[in-house]
Amino acid sequence: MTMSGGTRTSSYGWRISYNAVLLRWLSEGLLSLLFPPRCLQCGVPTPRLEVLCKQCEAQLPILEGVRCWQCQDLLEDPRVDLCRACGTHDRGFDLARFLGPYEGGWSTLVRALKFDREQAVARFLSERLAAYLAANTPFGDFGLITFVPMSRRDRRSRGFNQARLLATGLGARIGIPVCKTLAKVQETSPQAALPARERRRNLRGAFQLIRSGKEKVLLVDDIYTTGSTVEECARTLKRGGYEAVFVLTVARA
Repeated sequence: MTMSGGTRTSSYGWRISYNAVLLRWLSEGLLSLLFPPRCLQCGVPTPRLEVLCKQCEAQLPILEGVRCWQCQDLLEDPRVDLCRACGTHDRGFDLARFLGPYEGGWSTLVRALKFDREQAVARFLSERLAAYLAANTPFGDFGLITFVPMSRRDRRSRGFNQARLLATGLGARIGIPVCKTLAKVQETSPQAALPARERRRNLRGAFQLIRSGKEKVLLVDDIYTTGSTVEECARTLKRGGYEAVFVLTVARA
């Protein structure tokens, strides 16, 4: 193959790319034949390896009501723009946003990823995170994507870190580098079993900075409940020199 200027080039790289796409297409088609995919929410058959049918995808809930500007908690008084927690103490992070509430389809997807190890769900959720950022641009510019880390014990038990999968998929789609900036150096009790005050105490000193920087950074996780985990991560990142920490998760409980 030659270009117009006469310089000889090779089609080898193009063939590799084409063959990789073809192989993926054939493998997905074969999987669909052997294990017909079904919607995780309603169970109806879906085309190829889609995790939700179009109807259930269209019905994914959004956050409704008057919300806190910083953390999107539901406000009791619509005349204010911050919730009590954001208005009375340092959250650590600058802004937090979510695709929807932890109910309906979002909870089904997160549970399928975390507990059923349906890693194909991570691709779908990464696409939705990227689409959300493109449509809303809530954080302006940021130069790095990172994720909430897991302890070695928890990662060995699950086999993967779902937050890392989401961050990696998001970074690939929007063209921003993804880097592990934090390590979880302390084993902690499960957050879901603790009240809000105990959650903060449970995580104190649990994360260690492994990469410092000065960029504005996007911190990715799957669920935001009280915010204790991302708050502790954000404070650790800020101590490492990062200018701003934005939080993006799939769902807000």
